[in-house]
Amino acid sequence: MQIVTNGRNIELTAAIKSYIQEKVSRLENHYDFIQEVHIILEIEKNPRIAANQLAEATVHVPGAVVRVEAASENLYASIDALVDKIERSLRKHKTKLLNRNGKSKNNHDTIRREMTEEELTGEMEDMEEEFQLDVTLEEGVEVAYVEKT
Repeated sequence: MQIVTNGRNIELTAAIKSYIQEKVSRLENHYDFIQEVHIILEIEKNPRIAANQLAEATVHVPGAVVRVEAASENLYASIDALVDKIERSLRKHKTKLLNRNGKSKNNHDTIRREMTEEELTGEMEDMEEEFQLDVTLEEGVEVAYVEKT
């Protein structure tokens, strides 16, 4: 994977380039066939724009070009947001490719993140709390709990 970094109205330091290299290199964990990542960092000179630190990326993969933008008040925050958006776009693109290659939509391999057991139990507890609130609002209704094994 080749990473090209340019700056507009900003001089790119070695620290910024190494930070970009570190963050963008984690994209290879999701998608192996990234050919080139072109990143442009820009600072808007207009004082009315609060989120004036812009980061743009163009990612070249076989069969597609993914383009993403992110802006914030801090350059490093813009880079972080940019990499997160690229990861989501690449996951979406890879899932499309997996679905297109003869796999049915109900029975396919996905690259989307699976929920951990802790996250699943947390959501179930939230649902139980919501359910309890609904039951307390309606008086005179009997509720039977059934445990599944």
